[in-house]
Amino acid sequence: MENQTKMMIFGDICPTNDTVSLFESGDVENLFNDVLVDLKQVDFTLGNLEFVLTDSPKPIQKAGPVLSAKTKCINVLKQANFRLFSLANNHIKDCGEEGVANTIDTCKKAGIDTTGADADLSKAKEPYIATVNGLKIGIIAFAEQEFNTATTNEYGANFFDPYEDLDLIEKTKASVDYLIVIYHGGVEYYAFPSPLLKKKCRKFIDKGADLVTCQHSHCVGTIDDYKDKKIVYGQGNSVFGFREKDPSWNQGLVIELEWNSGDVKPLIKFIPIHATKIGIQKMEKSSGDKLLEDVAKKSMKISDDAFLEQEWLKFCKQKEGLYFPFYFGYNRTLIHLNRLTKNGLVRLFYPKSKLRTSHNIIRCEAHYEVIQTLLYKESNRC
Repeated sequence: MENQTKMMIFGDICPTNDTVSLFESGDVENLFNDVLVDLKQVDFTLGNLEFVLTDSPKPIQKAGPVLSAKTKCINVLKQANFRLFSLANNHIKDCGEEGVANTIDTCKKAGIDTTGADADLSKAKEPYIATVNGLKIGIIAFAEQEFNTATTNEYGANFFDPYEDLDLIEKTKASVDYLIVIYHGGVEYYAFPSPLLKKKCRKFIDKGADLVTCQHSHCVGTIDDYKDKKIVYGQGNSVFGFREKDPSWNQGLVIELEWNSGDVKPLIKFIPIHATKIGIQKMEKSSGDKLLEDVAKKSMKISDDAFLEQEWLKFCKQKEGLYFPFYFGYNRTLIHLNRLTKNGLVRLFYPKSKLRTSHNIIRCEAHYEVIQTLLYKESNRC
């Protein structure tokens, strides 16, 4: 291994109305600004490509937005020195199998590798191993299941299967010097890990991961120092557009790993970045230090399970007016009305007796498997 090896991990990347012209024109200087200097100096950079690369988008029927952009958008990311993209996310299949295949092919033609999505689930699960200056770095990318997953014979994203993938982590760690798990999941706009997410990510460490980073939350989360390793519960956005009066959306952390000669364990640093009306920039030192201080203070509470449970229940209570109508398939108008009435609409049509039945279907593994199968078949019925 050479004297020093540097690696950077970016979070979610997607063109938006304010940046799509920079993507399409290849304006790498204005898209990345002073972050570009660091990108040019590191040995290996990866990120989460959270949109479909296609010149002929064919959106699928789904809940939520469809994210896609022209294939020429890959050129600006190539200029920025990206070497690998995780495609294990909830938007990679927004344009169906063709969109997944086209994204992989477009990256390949640009000389950028991909992981976490492929022609079938077996291929999507294959770990990516990079040899950088003699150091073998393993990367496994998982996404939570939405409209995105691969099957035994269908393009899509890799999802976490505890019956197989904990063994996969253990096996992969045995063949590499350092193992990174990228988990695209958790709840959006929530800075703390849910009780289940904490348990899951710590188990990744127990089975051999050296670093776990969670993406998808669109906010900077907390950092868990567990068994002398790190879990990042939310990198925030990397390149996902600017939102007026929404500092949480505009902030992100880039993870930098630095190995010196002979080291197996790297020095890990966090680079605070923020979105501007044109591209992204590093935060000024005072603002960046303040963000990292806030993260450190919140992170001190991760070991307190009672606190996490209380915060989680509080967050869920705030979201009941949104999640209940989602579950029952309400349209946007009814969802908005339900929120205005503080979940009154759901309570009117779904009394406790009906909710108890619904609860039992999703908490019982056997019932859950049946309803999942039926809902999948119905929602994909021609």
